[in-house]
Amino acid sequence: MKRTLLASTALVAMSGAAYAQGVTLSGWAEMGIAAGSDGNAMFHQDVDVSFKMEAMTDAGLTFGTAVDLDEDAGAVGSDDAGVAAYVKGPFGNITLGDTDGGFDWSMAEVGGAGAIADNHTGHAGYNGNSGLDGNGGNDGQILRYDNSFGGLGVALSYEQEDMGSNGDIIGAGVTGGFGDVSLGVGFQTHDNANIAGASVSATFGDISGGLNYSRLSHDTDGDTTHLGVGATYATGGTTVNVNFGQTDVAGMESTGFGVAAQYDLGGGAKVQFGYGNSQNADDTDEDTWSLGLAMGF
Repeated sequence: MKRTLLASTALVAMSGAAYAQGVTLSGWAEMGIAAGSDGNAMFHQDVDVSFKMEAMTDAGLTFGTAVDLDEDAGAVGSDDAGVAAYVKGPFGNITLGDTDGGFDWSMAEVGGAGAIADNHTGHAGYNGNSGLDGNGGNDGQILRYDNSFGGLGVALSYEQEDMGSNGDIIGAGVTGGFGDVSLGVGFQTHDNANIAGASVSATFGDISGGLNYSRLSHDTDGDTTHLGVGATYATGGTTVNVNFGQTDVAGMESTGFGVAAQYDLGGGAKVQFGYGNSQNADDTDEDTWSLGLAMGF
């Protein structure tokens, strides 16, 4: 999963505020303590501001843009910004910029709840399904078309070769819903590499869960497979997620699991705890954790 504007899971629900017709400002902030794999706990702060501008033509065609500005004051060189523009209508949606390719668009993730340092989704066994987006030096500027037909969704994506890359990246995805169960299938290709995957997710009352599997085939570097499974329990203001994953890179296996718990204080504020454990292919064992307050605006 890339940190994208238009197709990513937010850590904090953002209500947003309209300052003028068609212009919306929203964002979130985090503060707390986080410990990396070295075991040293440090202050953590992260701020994200998003602008969305949208309007409509006389014929009913919707067009807009989104700008995301992220400043992580707790990490060096972590400034991040993304921009995407889009057009949508009866024909579907066309997006260009910092957005997900067809593979990522179709695949469900297994992380839930939230943690200020994303520890539960940062372990060696987790895969955010970004596929080949930005692979080989490409700049991650993706053109994607997506549309839905009843319970069926389809997407096609194209990322042009950028300086230093090895060719264009083409992706496709299909999603479908059957009652409380959702399925997704995605594919991407780039130069001498291909990735294919499938996911299933379901919700039953207070419990939701998912499973995803992907296989990356490379002509010279061998195959990489990933399997992830997770479950989330939400009741009242409390949400808890547990997830486990395994990654095999040319016969070298890494595993990991994560736990996240949050309590909604109301008004957009949530207390969050996260933990991640990694069992790396080189037999090293790493633990990370965080505790703090996430604030959505």
